[in-house]
Amino acid sequence: MAVVSTKVASALKLTMKTGIDKNGKDQFTTKRLSNLKVTAVDADIFDVGEAISNIKTYPLFGMDREDQFSLVRE
Repeated sequence: MAVVSTKVASALKLTMKTGIDKNGKDQFTTKRLSNLKVTAVDADIFDVGEAISNIKTYPLFGMDREDQFSLVRE
């Protein structure tokens, strides 16, 4: 039997570098934006992430799209 996946949720995770700890290691914080349209195009999500990072205090270190799928057997 085949398994069908259906995208049910999408989120954007922004990682910002917030400083350096007492041991000299980078410190990071993340901001997760949930409830994106599952049909949103990657380029549009990227543009939104860049726009948000431009108004944040800390520099953007990374950007990830997180998709959640539902699996059902046909």
